[in-house]
Amino acid sequence: MHSPRWIIIPPCPDRPEWVSALQFAAAEQGLTVADADAGPATGDLIVASDAAKALQAGVAPDNLAVILSEIGILTPEVDSAPITDKLHAAVRSSSELFRRARQLPVERVFPAQAFDAGPVEILPGLTLTRPATTASSTPRNRALGQAIAIYADGQAHWRGEIFNYTSQTVRHEEDRTTIDLTGRPRFLIFGPYVTMPAGRWKAVIRLGFDQTAARYQYRADWGEQETYGSHIFRPLREGVYDLAMEFEWSKPSACEMRLLVLEGAFDGEVSFMGVQLSRAD
Repeated sequence: MHSPRWIIIPPCPDRPEWVSALQFAAAEQGLTVADADAGPATGDLIVASDAAKALQAGVAPDNLAVILSEIGILTPEVDSAPITDKLHAAVRSSSELFRRARQLPVERVFPAQAFDAGPVEILPGLTLTRPATTASSTPRNRALGQAIAIYADGQAHWRGEIFNYTSQTVRHEEDRTTIDLTGRPRFLIFGPYVTMPAGRWKAVIRLGFDQTAARYQYRADWGEQETYGSHIFRPLREGVYDLAMEFEWSKPSACEMRLLVLEGAFDGEVSFMGVQLSRAD
């Protein structure tokens, strides 16, 4: 009797289509498919969201394949939900599942783009074709899919769509998010709660201030949600500034970048051009 082979597909908008394509390919080979997320892991092929389940079951790398969507890391139900602690928890958990998947040998990991040229043999004797999909994905979810490039490349650009804002007036444009500063002292930007791998990570935060906004005092935070580094500054002059901050993660955990205005403001706009992430160790 052959040992079960596992296919890891972390949460994503088009996960049902990938599972259906896998079931079709398995049926052509006379193989059964079981969903370890929904019941017992008994079958010729086991599908799961979490690579840790396969490793805990003692599955050898040669009997593993990972499929990674390119259109996001959240399911449609979560992606369309309001910005709440539940959404933040979903970003933490989903990004952690992608991080674990990327820890497997690179030859066992198949990004969706690998199927663009045609069917791919993901396991010996098992060839998979990229499924057609009608799954939709918000700009936030697509940007999250790009943000987790840190797991494969050790760097990524985090766009403004993956962060949260407290101002009533926020404009998302091609390369920036513009925030109306008017109001009391408060958090202007916070997020994104992506799980960071252990190690030292550098965040370069690009911010723009108009003439009025440059007069106020701000604080930027970077690190974990409870432990982080801070920098207090007053731009004084209109312009675009790069603020570089580093933080050491002793173990994988969620990150948070925050920008606060420390004074009440009667006018002004702050532009946020995202964060460039890279390893600093």
